[in-house]
Amino acid sequence: MKKLLYIFITILVATTSLFLASCSKDDNGGFNVKIDYDVIQINGEKHACYGHRCPMTYTSTWSLSDHSGKILLPCGKLSDAQKGEYDYDILFDISLSGNQDLKKGSKLEDFTPTFNTPPTFNTLGEWYGFDYAGGSATIIDKKDDKYITIKFDSFKFKKGSKSYTLNGTAQLSFDED
Repeated sequence: MKKLLYIFITILVATTSLFLASCSKDDNGGFNVKIDYDVIQINGEKHACYGHRCPMTYTSTWSLSDHSGKILLPCGKLSDAQKGEYDYDILFDISLSGNQDLKKGSKLEDFTPTFNTPPTFNTLGEWYGFDYAGGSATIIDKKDDKYITIKFDSFKFKKGSKSYTLNGTAQLSFDED
């Protein structure tokens, strides 16, 4: 009987310790959740990109029937992410269309890419598209209907005098249909 009581108390203490160590309250009255993010640079400024490993994110999509889709980049201030705050401020997207499907090794520049900025990020008050102007973006890993990992290497878009250049690697949620 003493041995059974000892085992019960040991399990209770271990479970309680694990709960208290992994679920501490934050300032907002919720529970802290590990925020995992990638770091990408847009025009030299570092941003947290909340992709596949983040608890809440947007999903990039690809249509197998017409070989087109959108790569979504939910970004926030890197300083917020480093403090453990999930606070994306901007959702960029890269529209793609081509004559084949995305696969490991694919170059996004082969899919007529357009970089789109949201209304809150430009002075036009609407989504605004920028045309591909140089550099490269390569799919370095892809798991169907789960994630896609893209390495941006001076991937540049331009419209008039305004331009955006992306650098870094991001693993993004991905869905193919």
